[in-house]
Amino acid sequence: MKTKGVLLILSVLLFSSCIVKSLQPFYITSSLHYNQHLLGKWTDHKKGQWTVESFQAKFEEDQKKGIKLSEDDKLAYDTYKDGYLVTYIKNEKEAVFIAMPFKIENQYFLDFIPINIEDEEINSLAAEHLLKTHSVAKLDFTTDKNVMFSWLSEERIKDIFEENKIRLKHESIGPEQTLLLTATSEELYRFLKKYLNADIENKWPESDQIGLTRANAKP
Repeated sequence: MKTKGVLLILSVLLFSSCIVKSLQPFYITSSLHYNQHLLGKWTDHKKGQWTVESFQAKFEEDQKKGIKLSEDDKLAYDTYKDGYLVTYIKNEKEAVFIAMPFKIENQYFLDFIPINIEDEEINSLAAEHLLKTHSVAKLDFTTDKNVMFSWLSEERIKDIFEENKIRLKHESIGPEQTLLLTATSEELYRFLKKYLNADIENKWPESDQIGLTRANAKP
């Protein structure tokens, strides 16, 4: 797939607070678990518009149109064929993500990575400093028409690090000392499993949650 714009970190787009970023995916291949119910058009409580499509279906659609695929495109298909292509529009600006669905026990999660964003305000030198980092959200279908994304909170994880309750490779980078996890995907997955089952207060802060409603859903 071709990147058409500047890559930005997901937290800049969605939240005033910060979500945890990682260099590596939060899932392992054996944990991938596709859920067709997430497909479709959604709106969030912040007036954002979301479209969730099958990555595999979009790829096959391009092939039917006769679009020539590069070796990088074929590698992307092999890597992300079990995931979604998520388009997010807010204030007339569009961002596109690959989201990989996976499960820990009976709980769904989504691993997000940005691939394209429309933003002409950042110059090319600034763009060279931006990383395609991963974020992770707990996924809860509250009703047939509603879904809740709960991102892993940077503030909450920093507190746990300071309390020496977890050991996970990480760095604090930049003037704002942003938390960046540098552990392997296997280590991140094991951490998420422990975090999910841990008795920790306010594990999923409301400030890092976003609720989606299926578009045109009847009350």
